[in-house]
Amino acid sequence: MKKLMGIALAVAVLAYVINLLFDAGVFYRVQDINLQQCQKIPGISGAEDIAPLKEGGALISSLNRHDNAPGALYYFQQGQAPLRLPGDYPAEFYPHGIDVWQKGAETWVYAVSHGSRGDRIETFRFERAAMRLVYQPELSRSVGKNINDISVIDKSRWLLTRDHAFSGMLGRVEDYLRLPLSLVLLVDDAGEHRLLDGLHFANGIYYNPQRGRLYVAETTNGTVSSWAWRPGEASPVLLGRFTGLHGVDNIMPDGDGLLVAAHPQLLKLAAFQKDAQARSPSLVWQLSLGTQGAVERAQIYYQSHGQALAAISVAAPLGGRILMGSVFDDGLLTCGEQ
Repeated sequence: MKKLMGIALAVAVLAYVINLLFDAGVFYRVQDINLQQCQKIPGISGAEDIAPLKEGGALISSLNRHDNAPGALYYFQQGQAPLRLPGDYPAEFYPHGIDVWQKGAETWVYAVSHGSRGDRIETFRFERAAMRLVYQPELSRSVGKNINDISVIDKSRWLLTRDHAFSGMLGRVEDYLRLPLSLVLLVDDAGEHRLLDGLHFANGIYYNPQRGRLYVAETTNGTVSSWAWRPGEASPVLLGRFTGLHGVDNIMPDGDGLLVAAHPQLLKLAAFQKDAQARSPSLVWQLSLGTQGAVERAQIYYQSHGQALAAISVAAPLGGRILMGSVFDDGLLTCGEQ
């Protein structure tokens, strides 16, 4: 009996490990798709996230993660080099996810920043005429640890993803066991409120206030979950989980659908984080939405072994083309018809 139980346990562990390796993309075959119409744009490091502006151009979160220097925000317009925006940045500014809120002629920029004392949302006013940022300490705030991305509802209400419950080695255990311990927070003037939990490495987030639809990228199980929710409602209603998307990262709106960057081989992403010569493949999905707003179909827009830009973490529509950035690599990639 004990022998049978031991065999059953060994089979269960083996099945779990194989399933884990599938989710990590070990057996995923990367193909080069839509590389011909892409152009590399130098002049920026670690462009992890992009926030397009309604009047044209985009703001970009930049941090060279291979050294300890603080990061910055950049402005990019098609046909021009990325411009590092001057401004009164806080002393510790290590940006990750960003979003903007625009009303009339005003543009407010919200950046997740990982400091030595925990994470903060650092807020700026973007003065487009002067091409500079004005820091807004009264709108900035500490938000704990392991914050990844932000989607802004309005000037003082934001949605945040907390990608891990734990940090350090326990965080890695959380990943390898694929424990659903990450969550989405709603932040308002009254404080922080848990909006969603039970997620697998909640990463990119996008909220559509017109439709009342919320989308969350869950990295370790390659899923984008779709939710119905409006401010004032207690809990989001799950509309569906679309699986098989391989290491999803940031989510951006694209017309009536979504663009989602992904890391099809997560172990190679981890290797690339330590060694810039170990290129990590890149993948961008175009997701189509159904009548209720849930993700229903996916097709590959771009895929590569990382030759031009490795570890693409974001893809955003800009000026009729798609602008892509990477969490660890240098430069941008712009793709589409010339």
